[in-house]
Amino acid sequence: MRKFAVVLFALGSLCLMATPAAAINWGIGADLGYTMFMPDDEYDIDNISVIGLPLNGAPVGELGIPVLGGLRVSFAGENPTHEVWLGTALSRLSVEDFSLMAMQLSGNYQFNFPTQAAAKPYLTAGVGMFRVGDEDDSASSVYFGGGVGAAFKMGTGRLRGELRYDAVGEGTIGDEDYAVIPKGGALGFKLGFDLWAK
Repeated sequence: MRKFAVVLFALGSLCLMATPAAAINWGIGADLGYTMFMPDDEYDIDNISVIGLPLNGAPVGELGIPVLGGLRVSFAGENPTHEVWLGTALSRLSVEDFSLMAMQLSGNYQFNFPTQAAAKPYLTAGVGMFRVGDEDDSASSVYFGGGVGAAFKMGTGRLRGELRYDAVGEGTIGDEDYAVIPKGGALGFKLGFDLWAK
């Protein structure tokens, strides 16, 4: 997990250092969406559907299901074709003496096609970390994937629609064979809105 954080920090720093400070534009937004998580056949678990407002990492029963991030922070330079964004999410489920928390962080690159059309298509790809656990134990998993979408400018904001697929690695507790985070794929559709500084 420490190596992942260092890679994300280095990627973000390189992108920001390559752009003059006065030219940096940033935005913040949130996502609504639907994710279908498809565990590998070896787990004998049916597909799991998650709908969220905003969509975030979700603890489902005793499993942690990584889905599309809830809060998004974006950075772009003078050329808005290239964009770097961080996706974050945090969920907490608490019942009497039991609590379960899920946390998600991802680093992504987005290529915005330079068109004059009202809908600007884009491609995005990235890598993320998902962690789920209670007060005593936790499991972590790495996921990576990409998506295709379109963005519509609305004043200083932007409305986005995106279809994305992520491959999710298994996350177990310690040396146990019990997979808290099953290996599989997450197919999702999300709608999001960003407010930009410029």
